[in-house]
Amino acid sequence: MYTSTKPTIYLIDGLNLVRSFLYEFARSEEEVTADFLDFLEEMSGDERYRMHTYEVIFDGTFRPVGPLYRAGVHISFAEENSADEIIYERANYLAQTNQRVIAVTDDRLLQEDLKRLGVKVQFCRKFYNSFKPREK
Repeated sequence: MYTSTKPTIYLIDGLNLVRSFLYEFARSEEEVTADFLDFLEEMSGDERYRMHTYEVIFDGTFRPVGPLYRAGVHISFAEENSADEIIYERANYLAQTNQRVIAVTDDRLLQEDLKRLGVKVQFCRKFYNSFKPREK
């Protein structure tokens, strides 16, 4: 799958995405999180991707990750729920209101549940790899 050419709301399982890259970069979770959020902010400013909204939901309580609103990126924390629950509920609402939504998660059970709702899903690495670097 590619990054959509139509305005889309991407619901991203933040911890899932960050952890899918931890071993590759051999860095701390905090460093990979900061790099991913910076990357997503940069991509959301690119003319090819700025029509999208990126909602990154992290499991757990609030922790410092920098600004919670960055261009087209909104960061939130699941608090007492799980990120999966919030992604499911939000995706269900968006789909019912006829908004284009794609959930980004490696959780296969969540993917199956979302597909039953008619929501498109994308694995974390496919999402990351779908962005094309800006030509110099």
